[in-house]
Amino acid sequence: MRISRIDQLEQYILEHKAVSNDALCEAFEISKNTLRRDLEILVSRGNVEKVYGGVVACENTAAIPDLVTFHERSGRNAQGKQRIAALAASFVKERDIIYIDSGTTTMSIVDHLSHLSAVTVITNSLQVINKSLNYPNINLIALPGSLKRDTASLVGSSCVEYLEDYNIVRAFMACTGISVQAGVCNASTEEYTIKKTALKKSQKHYLLADYTKFGRTSLMTFGEIGQFDSILTDRMPDDAFCSYCRELGCAIETAPEP
Repeated sequence: MRISRIDQLEQYILEHKAVSNDALCEAFEISKNTLRRDLEILVSRGNVEKVYGGVVACENTAAIPDLVTFHERSGRNAQGKQRIAALAASFVKERDIIYIDSGTTTMSIVDHLSHLSAVTVITNSLQVINKSLNYPNINLIALPGSLKRDTASLVGSSCVEYLEDYNIVRAFMACTGISVQAGVCNASTEEYTIKKTALKKSQKHYLLADYTKFGRTSLMTFGEIGQFDSILTDRMPDDAFCSYCRELGCAIETAPEP
């Protein structure tokens, strides 16, 4: 499907910052004519620009394409996301009340909670709901709402109202991008208020973000870096970002290699 390839092209360029046309043709097994047509679409989106012999990511944006499906996103860096989820689960204590945000990294946290005798999970993620069926030690509280297919989540004002009634120990949050300039970002307007409420109602905040999320911005900022106790990732970001986090008292922890 052409749209899928174009989204993958954009993601590849944003990750590598600068790529030659020859490298793109080889990586995606397409002709230069096909690449030229695809790049015309990408340039119109405003996230990349053409240079002599190739393309570069625009300095003022590095947003992850919103058109990519949940299934496609979940397949990207799957091993790294699993490691991050396992690291996140290590912070959960017996009988904790935790919030698990919708996302392709956060959804796997429940797979690493079987060592606990009891834990309460509050979520709007369909993936977390489905996975929790396999674990009798999990007391599941699913937020009510309407289905949002592209994020596999339940959204709406009823989710926010429901969350307001709970006192949460730990919130494990997902994001579309994170940067010094824009903070912690999200591409879904429907999930924006839910995320902010989850942060407000929880004592400890953990951001799960694989290496592709750093330096990216997206539609809305739902949290500031200083609000988070820890950023859990699979690869340490650059020194400038790490220094900024230290100033704010936000720890960065990397998931161990298998």
